[in-house]
Amino acid sequence: MRVEFLGAAFLDEASGRGLAGVAGVLAGSLITWAVAQWKRRKERQSVLSGNARDSVVIAQHIVESEEREFPDGTKRRVARTMRIRSLGQERLSAVIPNGHLASIFSERSEEVTMSDPLISMDGVEGTFLLETLTNFVCDRIGNEPFDHDQYVMTPCCEPAELAQHQPITILLVSRSDLELFESFETCREVQVEHSSDGARILTLMTMASQFREEQKVIRQRRAEGESVRFAETMYLLDLALDRRAASFPSKSVQWQRYEALLPATASPDRSAVSAEPVAI
Repeated sequence: MRVEFLGAAFLDEASGRGLAGVAGVLAGSLITWAVAQWKRRKERQSVLSGNARDSVVIAQHIVESEEREFPDGTKRRVARTMRIRSLGQERLSAVIPNGHLASIFSERSEEVTMSDPLISMDGVEGTFLLETLTNFVCDRIGNEPFDHDQYVMTPCCEPAELAQHQPITILLVSRSDLELFESFETCREVQVEHSSDGARILTLMTMASQFREEQKVIRQRRAEGESVRFAETMYLLDLALDRRAASFPSKSVQWQRYEALLPATASPDRSAVSAEPVAI
């Protein structure tokens, strides 16, 4: 009788533990499924909204220019066509392995505005981020057999008001070409391959203005013997990039899409500009 009692007790205990184990497995599976569904839903919402800040894209800007005579009799080089070429893409976590820096970078990419789509590279974190992005760019591009030039590099993330697709983009443009985007009056006739590329012209204008002022501050500090540590938010890189590009058809930019960002004197006929926003 005692043996039978002990056997029954063992079976009861085993059954209880078995049921608890099965319940635990089912609960764990349910939680895993729920988390996966939440993650997929979040990713779908990001796709629908155009948010691609989990990706880092390298974009080269090939500028075709010409010499033009202005009303005052002077001749200057002006941009005629701007073409964007992608040089690669990678997950943010792979580009910036340091979790703290990746988090800071992601947060700063959310702080961009229509008038300033450049991601802040201020402070200690900004310097570390620029160093990391430089290594990523050089690793992807390497030493190609093309002419070397000075390229200005800085990251941006054009918001939804400017771009339908919003990845973090590392801008690369030669220093001499960037100077052509310092004034809207000399940029308004620049041709692009896609209508939405007009937003990039505005981004390059912001980049050119900030780069000019930044270099002025750096030169002044060096002349006065002061440190320029953390003063750079854009890096000058020695790169050998292929500046050739197939001549895809180009078109003028419909500047009425960006009326709110243009100077008050930018539009030749403001009465012809629609008061309603145009989808980009």
